[in-house]
Amino acid sequence: MRQYREAKRQHPDGILLFRLGDFYEIFFEDAVMAAPIMGVTLTSRPLGKSGRAPMCGVPHHAWQSYVGKLLRAGQKVVICDQVEAPSGKAVVKRDITRVLTPGTVVEDAYLEPAKANYLIAAWTRGGEAGLAACDVSTGELLLCQMPGERLAAELQRLAPSELLTPPDVEEYRFDPERGRQRLKDLLGIAYPASIGAADAPLAIGAAGVVLEYLKTNQARVGPESLTVRTYSPDATMPLDIATIRNLEIGALVTLIDHTATAVGARRLREWLGAPLRDAESIELRLAAVAELTSNPTLREAIHGAMNGVGDLERLSARATHGRAGLRELIALRRSLEALPGVQRAVAVCESLVVREHAAEITPAPGLAEVLRAAVVEEPPSSRDGGAIKPGFDAELDAIR
Repeated sequence: MRQYREAKRQHPDGILLFRLGDFYEIFFEDAVMAAPIMGVTLTSRPLGKSGRAPMCGVPHHAWQSYVGKLLRAGQKVVICDQVEAPSGKAVVKRDITRVLTPGTVVEDAYLEPAKANYLIAAWTRGGEAGLAACDVSTGELLLCQMPGERLAAELQRLAPSELLTPPDVEEYRFDPERGRQRLKDLLGIAYPASIGAADAPLAIGAAGVVLEYLKTNQARVGPESLTVRTYSPDATMPLDIATIRNLEIGALVTLIDHTATAVGARRLREWLGAPLRDAESIELRLAAVAELTSNPTLREAIHGAMNGVGDLERLSARATHGRAGLRELIALRRSLEALPGVQRAVAVCESLVVREHAAEITPAPGLAEVLRAAVVEEPPSSRDGGAIKPGFDAELDAIR
């Protein structure tokens, strides 16, 4: 049990799944907590002369479904795998290969397509509150500083999957100077003013907590994986949970959501949960809506073009984090190939908002071409190999 205890020491706050042969085993207090959540039998095994150790286990080929149950229950999960083939030695080398928490996962199996998955750090000081909301699955880090009395409503609106606040997180970790250093070291952001956060030191402190948490839990953190944006709480109307319930916002989303992509579904939910307050912004959005509702041919052309686009935000993030399988890479390529059609469909739009968004579309033809040249069209079983096309990589061809 020495390897188990060493792995557990690294992440004492997580439920440790320890690979033994064809099973992931869970021991001691972790087993007592995890067994009823996963719906498996709690048993025990001999433990020297001191008695028996509680334990439970799940098959290694089905671990994701059981981990999903733990994550939905708010648990942190640590995976400890065999990292070398058995060679007749008494002890096979094992190491922690994955740390999963409700707010840091990127796989579809643990996410809802139409909902953001926020990891949030928040704190208050001197009547002000600072908040950093990170959706690792889309590569977005949002910063906001606001009056302290508005924090609760903003947290209700964002509905985090995981929340980091004092006293669960020591308050010194929220120090703004510490946050500035984390932004500089990990994201290359030397000046808060460059992201609109010059007057948001509490939000900068919260960002430092988020970035530190991501690093501790093995999430990839860098300029390529996170885009940082500061927003003002005054730009939208705050809606508390009672107002959202009384207005039946959830039912309204269900009624009007005819979006073609998961990205659009998430944006629609976000917009309805945070109505604009600025008159000019409202008029610009209404002009776009009016153009699309009054021109069914245009609307249907855009919708048809968008049908070929997958969840680009999450596909890209998954690839960046090294968690994209063959099917995700194919979906990413097909989505990139569909973007020129979207550009052509929206090119005739006259509304300013649509034109501005259209100008931001970057099809990345180079990446699409690499994926087209590298990955076979129909993905084989991961156990069979053959996912990379012959001729793409000479070294791989030689190994074959």
